[in-house]
Amino acid sequence: MDRQTTTSLNKAPVLLQECIQLVLSYLQFNQLPTLCSLLRVNKTLFQLTTPILYLNPFLIVRSRGIWSEDDKAERLEHLLRLFISELDPALRAQLPPLAHTDEDDEQEDWTSNTAVNTPSHNAAAIPETSRGYFYHYRRLDHSFLASRAIPKVFATFSRAQSQIVLSQLDKVFLWHCGDRALSICMATPRVKSFVEMIPILKCLRRVELHRMECVTDESLQEMVEWIKTHNETHGTLRELQMGGHSEYDNRCYDDDSNSHLNDLRRYKASEFDDDDTNSRRDLVLLPQSYRTLTELDTRSWSGAWPTIDQVPVENLFRLVMDYGEGVAPDKGISFMLRCKRLKVLDLYVPAQDTFRDVVHLFKFRFHPGSLSDDDQSAAVAPSEIASTSTASSPLTPVRNALADGTAVLPPVEKLYISGHHGNLRNALEDAPVGLSQTLRILKVTSMERHTVEKPSITWGYPLLHVEIPFLVDLQLQGDIALEFHFGVLRSCPNLVSFKMMVNGLFSCDQPGNPIDEILSLRKLQCLQLLGKWALTKDFVRGIGTRLTALKMLDLARCYGVELEEVLESVERLEFLWRVGWDMEEVAGAEELVARWRTRMPHVAVGFIQASEFYA
Repeated sequence: MDRQTTTSLNKAPVLLQECIQLVLSYLQFNQLPTLCSLLRVNKTLFQLTTPILYLNPFLIVRSRGIWSEDDKAERLEHLLRLFISELDPALRAQLPPLAHTDEDDEQEDWTSNTAVNTPSHNAAAIPETSRGYFYHYRRLDHSFLASRAIPKVFATFSRAQSQIVLSQLDKVFLWHCGDRALSICMATPRVKSFVEMIPILKCLRRVELHRMECVTDESLQEMVEWIKTHNETHGTLRELQMGGHSEYDNRCYDDDSNSHLNDLRRYKASEFDDDDTNSRRDLVLLPQSYRTLTELDTRSWSGAWPTIDQVPVENLFRLVMDYGEGVAPDKGISFMLRCKRLKVLDLYVPAQDTFRDVVHLFKFRFHPGSLSDDDQSAAVAPSEIASTSTASSPLTPVRNALADGTAVLPPVEKLYISGHHGNLRNALEDAPVGLSQTLRILKVTSMERHTVEKPSITWGYPLLHVEIPFLVDLQLQGDIALEFHFGVLRSCPNLVSFKMMVNGLFSCDQPGNPIDEILSLRKLQCLQLLGKWALTKDFVRGIGTRLTALKMLDLARCYGVELEEVLESVERLEFLWRVGWDMEEVAGAEELVARWRTRMPHVAVGFIQASEFYA
């Protein structure tokens, strides 16, 4: 072996920057401290990490649950000032003068800017050195920015003033980012004002349409034409969000000009804040106007469910449908059999048979023996379907899809479902079975209180022995958790996070449904039981000996054992860092916590806030 060969073998392999960038993209919103730490490693990681942090910095601030509202407001103000400091002077001149702060003497004098008439701008004329990051000025509703940061930065005292500034910021942002802007947010009555910007929006992927209650025949046609024109010009549009709801809907605002800025209450300062809905069926023209649609969020379109069979779902990666009431689709619920690339599904379950076709297709392919006699007679080879006439059965949509070659099991990895109890129960029984080959995250939220006599959700057991090998996160919220039979946890051997959250003062214990099956989850890292779940000493001892990978243990409001007994059992767990308990039920809680802080200094003991449970 020559020297050159030896040198090449000893040289460490180089990981392409594109690969590192892809890995880092998965850390956004989930591992913010990790991203901040990577900034200080070397120049390469700094260059790769900074754009991710600035991809949507305002939303990152709002999503940090550990910061107080005042801390968030302060960070939003700093971010907004930073954004303004990066603007070209000609663009900065379009904004009102900034409010004076104590730090202005040590920083750039922004207050010297004065508002001028809006000139015509050429994005290409903006110096490249003045273009910073901020690829998304906002990707979701940004009323939090208008209500907290804008009044401080621009000294606005009324809602109307904040709206005007916000509108100016939107236009300035687009001119600033030019061909790097990835998302745009438009009020439906103002689509015409964005027509002139189409030439500079070369990388635009996402369009958010708000003020859906204002849609008229004329404005609908304008929106459709805008999307089609951009498709013909650049062809980059992939995502569509129709409306949205603000978290400030029930807040009020003090219009008294004598009020101090620090005393401003949060309010609906944005024109996109109203809870607007629209049930027009012809809104389906919007998703149909996309050349390629990968994400669809029908947040304010209450007529989405009846027309879902007309939506191009073949290339969808993410589908959100908040409204599930209304008339059923003309072609039934078999639209999911056309979703060849669907990874994320967030659905308000509209009917008990929502996932019927998916589970029947799964049984047809993998467990034909579990079908009923009528369905087994319908389970013929695809080549025989076209020439075989059978009576109508639950498999009819599946047979039709097999006949035209469109039948697929949607490769859903993240499933979020909510709804009324009866519909939700059937969906939770069917969906994990039909999607068992790909499902990774399953979160279920019941929208109503319901009396449960005994658990009925068994995922087909004992007729079916379904394995869900990739499921790592299972969360049931509300009374739907009482329907869950813990015996089916044997189907989820790789579960990492398990949360059962039931509100109320009544016991969650169900006869013949012990929670001991949780102890079989050897890879479990997060266990949260919120509610009156009955614990036994054997179960608690098993936590310390069998759940050795546990990092977070929350047993708020559980009963049957004392906190002292739990701490004794988990004392030797190597990775544990948090034990949650309802401290109001503990006698001498402060003394107990102080004593165990000495014995287990690496473990925090205390009550878990609701925001941590429902994260």
